[in-house]
Amino acid sequence: MRLANKIAVITGGGTGIGAATARAFAAEGAQVILFGRRAAPLEKTASEIGERALAITGDITREDEVNRLIEKTLKTHGHIDIVVHNAGVFRPAPLHETKNPLWDDTMDINLRGPFLLTREALKVMVPRGSGNLIFVNSILGTVGVPDAAAYAASKGGLLQLARSVAVEYGSRGIRANSVCPGMINTNMTAELRADKAWAEALKKEYPLGRFGTVDDVARACLYLAGDESAFVTGAVLPVDGGYTAR
Repeated sequence: MRLANKIAVITGGGTGIGAATARAFAAEGAQVILFGRRAAPLEKTASEIGERALAITGDITREDEVNRLIEKTLKTHGHIDIVVHNAGVFRPAPLHETKNPLWDDTMDINLRGPFLLTREALKVMVPRGSGNLIFVNSILGTVGVPDAAAYAASKGGLLQLARSVAVEYGSRGIRANSVCPGMINTNMTAELRADKAWAEALKKEYPLGRFGTVDDVARACLYLAGDESAFVTGAVLPVDGGYTAR
């Protein structure tokens, strides 16, 4: 029960990494608030978890809906201990073919949304003198690959947002860290992995010889959420099977 009595908000909490993280946190005693745009997967995951979960539907890019998330969480639980920024989109395209709406939507969801939620969460955490923000980033926030400029730029910005929070608010008892997954077996990457020849070639770039699972990432988030990482802030934790060590 490493997270007993902790209140954790998890964006993109209905599927993939978000759902796995919610299950891991709840199993360790946390009350989890699952936030996302699609009600059905949120409610399904909350139902699977049981009484430790609450589903709230909303759009991370809309300030009024972020405020509603904070208000409903405080009304239900009274405070917020942990925020896991997991909501995100990946829409690959060569940069010279990237249209403005794709760029803007990627930045809104992957960077502006976390900014909005971080800002409002800090207003709750600062008076309490404690808080923990975990940013689910990507190895593409640290390295470049073709056809991913919008995504990589958004994740690079997110990495610096987390570091800025760590430096600015560490003296107030608030930590901020980034988890950077490599290729993970999720719905978001399913279309890419459907090209079997490409996927097998990419696996050879991973020293551990496989792609990651959602539970690999959830366990990293659990470490950063608990007291075992009490002296860790501003860190960038790759969960990538050694890809970025090459």
